[in-house]
Amino acid sequence: MKKIHLILFTLLFLEINAQTSPYDAVERFFDAFHTKDSIVLQEAFASDARLQRAEIRNGISVVRNSSIPNFIKAASNRPETAIWDERLGDPIVQQHQNLATVWVPYRFYLNNQLSHCGFNSFTLVRLNSVWKILSLIDTSSQECN
Repeated sequence: MKKIHLILFTLLFLEINAQTSPYDAVERFFDAFHTKDSIVLQEAFASDARLQRAEIRNGISVVRNSSIPNFIKAASNRPETAIWDERLGDPIVQQHQNLATVWVPYRFYLNNQLSHCGFNSFTLVRLNSVWKILSLIDTSSQECN
């Protein structure tokens, strides 16, 4: 009987951990980003994920696509002297079943100096009980009030 209770407790524990919020996945992503953990960064993305930036260049709106492997390489191999600190504001999380969006303002500091600011927009899907980033698009501005 104790063995059955242990099995049920283990299954319940796994189910509770599998039901973390989409924002928990975003926080894990940024923890890995700050600690240069390439494995966790890679695991954060769905296999067919997209990474983009929406910019205004010379008054024209453009979307720039980025390579996730190149992003992970840059984030995890940066020199020890390069301190990347992306500070997040209050997120807006919307979820229905296995689909979620997280909209969160940020300020990016490079070596303790404000570099730029903007908004991150994450689209996440829950695959095999784990929230994965399907799309990450952000903006970037020098006008940070």
